[in-house]
Amino acid sequence: MRTPLRTAAAAAALAVVLAACGGDEESATLTVCSDIPYPPFEFEDPDSELGYSGFDIELIAAIGAELGRDVEIVVTGFDALTSGTAMAAGNCDLAISAMTITPERAEQIDFSEPYYEADQSLLVPNGSMIASIADLTDGVVVGVQTGTTGEAYANENVPGAEIRAFESGGDLLTALAAGQVDAVLQDLPVNVEEASKGETTVVETYPTGEFYGIAFEQGSDLVAPVDEALATLRADGTYDELFQKYFPTGS
Repeated sequence: MRTPLRTAAAAAALAVVLAACGGDEESATLTVCSDIPYPPFEFEDPDSELGYSGFDIELIAAIGAELGRDVEIVVTGFDALTSGTAMAAGNCDLAISAMTITPERAEQIDFSEPYYEADQSLLVPNGSMIASIADLTDGVVVGVQTGTTGEAYANENVPGAEIRAFESGGDLLTALAAGQVDAVLQDLPVNVEEASKGETTVVETYPTGEFYGIAFEQGSDLVAPVDEALATLRADGTYDELFQKYFPTGS
């Protein structure tokens, strides 16, 4: 259970945030960019006060609460998040969107401490003859999302099949259901979520050592306070509660 107590470090971090924002009324809201939908990390939820739910959404809301700030979600394309243009343009204070920390992205944006480890995986319709990455040969179409590490993994490890990129994760899964692609290569937890509906199967998993991070404009004063809040949520059990809620099998 969470405790109402704040550590001295967390209080100091909050003071830094308020001072950086001038302490005005606008500073009470933390604007957060995210590419939605991407369940179980982000998805629309009319019953949520934010309009969205998911592991990322609830985690950033809890971080906002630690910082004493309300959270507002701004739906934004993934490329604008990984390039940092969304934050640089002032569209949001930070971004959380199942975003893998990579050296290339770190040249454009700052990252929080890692908050989730995710492998890649291969998803196919039930009854498919595709059983492994070795079956992705000439004549097979593999779907990926533009700008993701799944796309990079496919480009590096699938030389024989056609790789077809889609702008959003939702479009990618729609294409699989419509038979426009034969398989989907993307983050394991997202494919597991889709497979739970009963129409598809995860046939293979690829350990990558990838970690997700919260993204900021380079030089943002929010990085340290957010890291401190994340550490507090790990220490008081809140993070584990959210993890078990969205990944009960440990996937």
